[in-house]
Amino acid sequence: MDENTLFKKNVLVKLYILCLILFLIALFTAYFYTDPASNVNNLNRNIRPDFFQIFFNNIKVASLLVFLGPLTLSLGTVAVLIINGLILGNAIGNIKDNLNLLLLVIPHGIIEVPVLLLAASVGMKLTLDLLLLKINLKFTFKYIGIIFIGLIIAAMLETFITPIFIKGVS
Repeated sequence: MDENTLFKKNVLVKLYILCLILFLIALFTAYFYTDPASNVNNLNRNIRPDFFQIFFNNIKVASLLVFLGPLTLSLGTVAVLIINGLILGNAIGNIKDNLNLLLLVIPHGIIEVPVLLLAASVGMKLTLDLLLLKINLKFTFKYIGIIFIGLIIAAMLETFITPIFIKGVS
């Protein structure tokens, strides 16, 4: 591995940590300021998530995270990242009195959240690359491929595994 590639990976790791911190601040802010919903127990157990709907929604979010980076000097990426942290924090805050419902978030969230953080990191790295006029498309497309595969796996988990947990949560 050459020195240039190692430097790029270190930058990506640092950006990932920054994205994780921003995401967690948003998530915990929403979590602690959300009152649990009183109607959480009325969960629809007949939910049949659609793989393509879930996948394309996640692709839209990941695309915004990646491509808003260079278009907005990463401000758009940060905004989308924070909004998603707030949404997830609010959702978890609504179910904090019924921790069994976390089983509905955890299976796909374990994959989806890190992949979206990677997308945000790639978007920020693209911004840096553009500012330095050193764009490496091979490096960028490699990570876009990883993001794509990760989102397929997350959508499959949400489509096929989460309904099993929904039936088990009473």
